Amino acid sequence: MVRGTAMTDPDDVAAAQQQLFEIIRRDCPFDQKARDALQLGVSYLGVDNGHLTRIDTATDDWQAMVSTDAADGHTPPELELDLRETYCRHAIELGDQQSVPDVSASEWADDPARDTRELGCYLGTPIVLDGEPRGTVCFVAAEGREPFTDADRQFAELLACLLERELERETVATALTNQTTLATVLNRVLRHNLRNEMSVIRGFTQLMAADTDTGHDDTVFEHIDDLLQLSEKARELERIVTSDADRTTVDIVALVDSLVDAVDDDYPAASISVIADGSITTAVLPSFERALMELLDNAAKHGGDAPTITVTVETVPDAVEIEIVDDGPGLSEQEIDVLDTGTETPFTHGSGLGLWLAHWIVSSHDGTIDAMATDAGTVMTVSVPQKPAMKISHDLPELTRARDTYRAAVEGACDAIVVVTDDGRIVEANPAAGELFGADRTALLGRVLTDFFAEGVTVETIWADPDLSERATVTAVDDAGWRRIIEYTATPEIVTGHHLFVGRDVTEQVAREAELARKTQAMDEAPIGIVLTDPTAPDNPIIYVNDAFCELTGYTAEEMLGQNCRFLQGPATDDQRVAELSAGIENRESTSVTLRNYRADGTPFWNHITIVPVASGDDERMVGFQEDVTDRIDRPVSPAEPPNSAE
Repeated sequence: MVRGTAMTDPDDVAAAQQQLFEIIRRDCPFDQKARDALQLGVSYLGVDNGHLTRIDTATDDWQAMVSTDAADGHTPPELELDLRETYCRHAIELGDQQSVPDVSASEWADDPARDTRELGCYLGTPIVLDGEPRGTVCFVAAEGREPFTDADRQFAELLACLLERELERETVATALTNQTTLATVLNRVLRHNLRNEMSVIRGFTQLMAADTDTGHDDTVFEHIDDLLQLSEKARELERIVTSDADRTTVDIVALVDSLVDAVDDDYPAASISVIADGSITTAVLPSFERALMELLDNAAKHGGDAPTITVTVETVPDAVEIEIVDDGPGLSEQEIDVLDTGTETPFTHGSGLGLWLAHWIVSSHDGTIDAMATDAGTVMTVSVPQKPAMKISHDLPELTRARDTYRAAVEGACDAIVVVTDDGRIVEANPAAGELFGADRTALLGRVLTDFFAEGVTVETIWADPDLSERATVTAVDDAGWRRIIEYTATPEIVTGHHLFVGRDVTEQVAREAELARKTQAMDEAPIGIVLTDPTAPDNPIIYVNDAFCELTGYTAEEMLGQNCRFLQGPATDDQRVAELSAGIENRESTSVTLRNYRADGTPFWNHITIVPVASGDDERMVGFQEDVTDRIDRPVSPAEPPNSAE
């Protein structure tokens, strides 16, 4: 590629964008992704170097985090500078992309950075993290160049946006990993040491109790046993969080009855009754029994000397509810906050792990626990969705974490995003999916994705080709028989047993493309020369020519695309009429002139040109109809008529 020039061919631009997405999707360290993306940007834009910078506006510190320059180059990786002596300060101060292709011919000609950095070209886009400017993605060259095109600036913006998202993901992933590691280490060390040390303390206390009678022995043993029980519950909580299990269909009423019998045995003074209308079944994990046991045990243990407990089991729309009501002193506000939110702070914490166990188990069922303290006691309501039993794989926690990390992006995406199981059943769908398939997103859950498509489309055909470089289309048919064309990509096994479908409605786009193809075919077959140019691009380049124009001029389409039509002019071309044509293009006005033009072999001819502005949406084009009128202008003149003075 010639230095100072960027890609202009649409196919090259599309290929570069696809290559950029492939770089970002790769499973490799962030620095490598960033360096490869920057190198692609350097090649695309035709500049010398690209940099991802870290900027501290409080200290005016500028540092090259990743650079395409060599270690002994002008801007090597890890180079630190004063922000005030860099062009990046403009992008940071203005909060927007800055494009200066030739510094010497711009208002930056006297900028301090020109003397310190000796750079003649700059294209920089700010990086924003947590709402604050944190750096830039910038491309530079020692010498000035031609102006950056809209496509150049958009590509640089896309590259910066993708790296910005990757930085956010890296930041979140690092924080989660650190927190998880710390929590795991603290949990295991504390649990192991606590149990071992308390066992030693209990043994020595028993020896001392045999020799002395303080009257407080039972209290001491009660506290020691509570701590040992706490350690055992911490061990069980870890087992539940990391377990791999399947849901099975369970009669919830029968399960509650058996648990109530067990609590009756442990707390004979308690009066416990169950209210239910027949059997109520739903699919739950084996751990669900432990969650209900913890809540029932908590009600009996803290409900007073002779608590009265009522358990009501009933079905509500799409869920099963278990309500536990006791007449005890009431759950504390701190315990309610922990149970409702699943979080603890230095000012809000639970007294034990029993309610934490219940919270984690019910949450793993996509359910909730609502706790309310009243003057009459405590009311706890457990609600779990009634969904078809489905396999919960070892990789599902990974899917859940990824969903939480990217929830904002997925929820706001314009494309429909759907996750299905091996049999095509939908388990996740964003709002755009509901709009695409004409149903509320919650109504999609449990449905089979291929039910929305025309006959003959199966799960196997959707995920047959894992190649993401090409999009496919499928026809969707709703209940009213309305047919839509959906363009999609399908990624198999995003985690074990789960597959991703991303689609959008392209019905109107396909119709427009068909209409354009029809019109293009008509232009291809027209008997006169037709040219399309882009008046919004620098120098109004040719973007289409038909066969008749190629025959008229003797040039091939490849030789003419991207050029201005002035290449047809020569020594006998009238400058005044060229000016009339240029004014028509600039003012977007229909204009007709007859010019002396020259074919590829140098042969002159009279070319009658009519230009007409056309617009489709935001796109502006100039259509030029061109006809050889040499025979009419240069024909012999009879004595009875005046000579032709067209030129």
